[in-house]
Amino acid sequence: MKAQLSLEYYISLTIFIGFIVYISFQVMRISPQFITEVENERLKSEAYQISELLINDAGEPLNWENNPSSVERIGLSKNYKNETNLLSQQKITAFNTTCNSDYGNVRRSIGTDYYFSLELIDISSGQSLIDCNPPIIFVKPAKVVITRITALDSPAFGELILQLW
Repeated sequence: MKAQLSLEYYISLTIFIGFIVYISFQVMRISPQFITEVENERLKSEAYQISELLINDAGEPLNWENNPSSVERIGLSKNYKNETNLLSQQKITAFNTTCNSDYGNVRRSIGTDYYFSLELIDISSGQSLIDCNPPIIFVKPAKVVITRITALDSPAFGELILQLW
């Protein structure tokens, strides 16, 4: 007995192959959007972690502002009786000076592979306390911008703006 292929077999095989091709093209069309969204969420998470580290951590060593060259981890918190969101004016000044002179070391101390820009503005006076920018100029806008309100050890509040590229 010979194997015979019928017309119905060819039609069903053609429909099946067409369906597989359609599904493959749909997956290829959606996949890059999904990967982009995952990368954006990871970037947002890292930006928030950096802002949290700067605001609520005193750094390593605790008095790194006295010797910025020996810093392991940068933090701006005054760390007085575990008060959160209270920044030290001495650490703010040391951070601004260090960032303007050695951006690469600050980036390493923060622990990010991305370029960042950090600005701290005294809300009551409008004075810029920190203005830390990367050494290269970006044409595209920042991928992520995090804005946080914090207290300063003077009787004022500040707005911390962190941007990542």
